[in-house]
Amino acid sequence: NSTNNPHMLMMTTTTLHRLIIHRTTTSGLKSNRTVNELRRWKSDYTSKKHSQTSPLSSTTTTTTIETASNAGGCGLGNVRDQMLPTTMNNTNELYQHCSKPHTVSIIGAPMTYGQPFIGTDCGPAMLREAGLRSKLTALGWRVEDLNDLNFEQITDVDSTQHNNSNNKAKNSIRVGKGAEMIANVVHERASMGRFPLVLGGDHSVAIGSLAGILKARPRTGVLWIDAHADLNTPDISGSGNMHGMPVGLLMEEMCSSEDLSKIPGLEWLAKADDDEQTQPKLRPDSIAYVALRDVDLEERVAIRELGIAAFTMTDIDRYGIGAVMDMALSHLLKDDPTRPIHLSYDIDAVDPGLAPATGTAVRGGLTFREAHYVAEAAAQSGLLASADLVELNPQLADPMGAMETTELGLQIITSLMGKSII
Repeated sequence: NSTNNPHMLMMTTTTLHRLIIHRTTTSGLKSNRTVNELRRWKSDYTSKKHSQTSPLSSTTTTTTIETASNAGGCGLGNVRDQMLPTTMNNTNELYQHCSKPHTVSIIGAPMTYGQPFIGTDCGPAMLREAGLRSKLTALGWRVEDLNDLNFEQITDVDSTQHNNSNNKAKNSIRVGKGAEMIANVVHERASMGRFPLVLGGDHSVAIGSLAGILKARPRTGVLWIDAHADLNTPDISGSGNMHGMPVGLLMEEMCSSEDLSKIPGLEWLAKADDDEQTQPKLRPDSIAYVALRDVDLEERVAIRELGIAAFTMTDIDRYGIGAVMDMALSHLLKDDPTRPIHLSYDIDAVDPGLAPATGTAVRGGLTFREAHYVAEAAAQSGLLASADLVELNPQLADPMGAMETTELGLQIITSLMGKSII
């Protein structure tokens, strides 16, 4: 009985992954074995947490869950988090670029080939199971869940033209074709006036979300919330992992259309569509980084030479998160005060003590409140029109860490979708 054996409460990551990975590929919504196992683990953990031996006595003091909940405490499942939109009358009209009634299109992008760790493909299912749809409706949104895109249908053995020994981007065909699927859906939904919410998946999904958003809303400015700049290209990347390349691949100064045409899987980014329109690129002055703390040498050079707005954790320490977000938004809006904003949020921007279930964790990240304020400030601008939440990987933490990271990711989403203290 796991409630009598605390060691049984800790599933191995191998077991956790084996349970999570077998999700339904057609709907992306049905309960699966992992979700049920995590539910059971959470229930067992909560029961065990409230049955403790007093350090002052040899007797065991058992407290009911109901009594413990009434008494307070910050244990798992015992933290109050009301889903209430703002009641303030003097704020900007929110989500000005979305048609009314405001509708969010949830796009599951279970991509895992942009980095080496299996498990990021579980992110969309974890966030849904945690209550994403009900929390969005509580905030006043109409919800369209488009389920998970089926990346399993992608194959990299189509023709010999893809056997390019000079290609330094790992799994580029799977990542590139997956990104094209994302781009098509995001472009379609954004063109309908909806709020595309992309659930990763690793950060390579942003190749698709950025491409789709820029095609539908070319004026878009980008807030990139991440410990990493993701400004690499195949030529300068030390690892070849494509979750570190989405910004670089979409920026002409880093990767030209000719360069893109030579990367298997990404040829679509270099071609004109049926209307003879080429894929819009991201300009260096149309992105602002927040929370950087692990930037490669070549990326540092590019940020300086291209004049990209980059706010590191040192800037947050020096000025505070409020001032940093004011500066980031001011930079994006100085020449176009009403442009739409896309926010790409990598959960590794948050300190790994709060978000351990991610693949490229770096100490010294955003605090709980800083993580929320970033999302709140973007929402309160009134111009937020699309977003990604990426790099949640439940395989890389124990069950408690996986659930805590999922819950934080969910809370960040609700903050950027309008949750307000008053």
